[in-house]
Amino acid sequence: MAKFRRLALLFLATLAGAWAVPALAFVPTGALPLQGVLRTTAGGAVADGTYALTVKLYDQLNAASPLWQDTFNTQVQGGLFAFTIGDNPAAKALPPELTTTGAPLWVGISVGSDGELPRSAIGWVPRAFWANVASIANGVSCTGCLGGDQIAGGAISADKIGFNYAGSASAGGPATSALTASSADVAASALTAASADTAKDLNCSGCVSLSNLGSDAKAAFVTTTGASTITGDLTVTGDLMVVKILDLTSAIILGGRFGPGNTCTAATSGAFSWDATAHRFSLCDGTSYRKLPFCSEQCQDPSKVTCGAAIPDICGDTTSGCTGTGTYCPGAGAQCLGGTCSVQYTSCQALKTAVGNPPTGPYQIDPDGPGGNAPFMAYCDMTNNDGGWTLVMKINGGAQTFNYDSSQWTTATPYQQDTGYNWDQTTELKSAAYGTLPFSAMRVTMWLNANSVQTVAFPQGAPSLLQLFGQGAYQPTYFGRSAWQGLIQGGSLLPNCNREGFNVRPYSNPSSAGQVYNDAFNTGVLRVRFGILTNQENDCITPDAVIGVGIAGVACGPLPQGLSNTSAGNMAACGSTPNNPSNEPAWAYVFVR
Repeated sequence: MAKFRRLALLFLATLAGAWAVPALAFVPTGALPLQGVLRTTAGGAVADGTYALTVKLYDQLNAASPLWQDTFNTQVQGGLFAFTIGDNPAAKALPPELTTTGAPLWVGISVGSDGELPRSAIGWVPRAFWANVASIANGVSCTGCLGGDQIAGGAISADKIGFNYAGSASAGGPATSALTASSADVAASALTAASADTAKDLNCSGCVSLSNLGSDAKAAFVTTTGASTITGDLTVTGDLMVVKILDLTSAIILGGRFGPGNTCTAATSGAFSWDATAHRFSLCDGTSYRKLPFCSEQCQDPSKVTCGAAIPDICGDTTSGCTGTGTYCPGAGAQCLGGTCSVQYTSCQALKTAVGNPPTGPYQIDPDGPGGNAPFMAYCDMTNNDGGWTLVMKINGGAQTFNYDSSQWTTATPYQQDTGYNWDQTTELKSAAYGTLPFSAMRVTMWLNANSVQTVAFPQGAPSLLQLFGQGAYQPTYFGRSAWQGLIQGGSLLPNCNREGFNVRPYSNPSSAGQVYNDAFNTGVLRVRFGILTNQENDCITPDAVIGVGIAGVACGPLPQGLSNTSAGNMAACGSTPNNPSNEPAWAYVFVR
């Protein structure tokens, strides 16, 4: 247990005596309220809590044995405590020396198992109750008695009075008989009990309010419930705990200091100021206040964090919950793979071959190698269809960006290269790989919805997709109807024509498959950049069903949503096959490897 430095005590009590008093007088109980301040050896208030306080009363300052003692489990808050001793006369009645004899008494207190603190003499406030008879006698009145104003002067002679008295006809006369009046001895004690006059006006039991203290004592108290002002220095030993708002509007704290913010001098160098309007701190550098930046726990962009390093928040803290590692590699042509920077590869397939099994996601590739075109980001599918696929085009079938007649098919200029390279259904894409990346296989994935995603891979090679589509020349393929229908769940085609490949358009003469319609009447017929055309009639003159990417034109008869709005997916009309008529715009993803 901690050692205690000192204990300041104040007694306020009404002690019951065994005096004979009129029945109308109030006789208080034999109890003595005790209040004090408990401090540590360092001088500060002890920690709040319950303490076992043992109280002993002695008839001498150095007496070996007490006249009376009892132990109280007392709540201490802010060093202050208050409790009542002797309130159970049957068990621990106070000694009669305290209330009847006027003999000297001392009080000693020990905390827990610690030794007894220095004893204190019981002062005059408790002794004032010994003069209780005097205060009662002062208030006695009677009925039918003669008052002094009703007796004529000199009407009663000395031989008519049966007790000693001060024989004088005027104030200030001789009072020799009073010298033998023993009752005056008791009254004389009351003259020294001036504090009893204050004690009788107290309005609480077992406590002292600030109004009952002297001005110097009041100044030593700080209120814990309302506003309080401290003039001069405040010294805190230990930690200063603030559980609500600490208003530092006009404060200046030196050495971890806060200042008012309106003046910065060498004397206030190092002081902080809070600007309530701008909501930020400033630091005094000895001349002027400098605004301080704030940071947050938002995680940093992995592409700006060194490859393999833990990702910190904006404050630089790596323990605030950010996951993953950085991907930044400073060298030209280098990229982060498995936490290590390495050179860039020409394609997703080259990356897969060199690294093994990197995860699916965006990577930088450089199809023409160092010194040529700048490297660019590409989405690499490293899992499906043996992996190594580079996403080159992403087409929204409900838009017209990539319909058959769009210039996107005939130029190498990328479209949304910096934003569309990820797998999503929000941003269309024509990658920089469209005009630069050679391949030996193609793959098309059609996304109708989350429950209908179909993929078909085709063995097809070319120096680039631009070489296949840019000239507009028809190049047939022979994958078959079932392969194309595999792109659309429940895809609808008609039985005839079945013209498939690249840059597919109708022709006018079945015996001349290379001839393409050019006359004004037939310019609106169905056509597709990569896909299959079918017809209900036994020719390819006016096809009425298509599956593929880069669609334009219309078919016969009305359709549920209008064929002119579908640039990728499935359209079918004028037939009896399942799901006909059909208009199914899809997100189309064109990969090469």
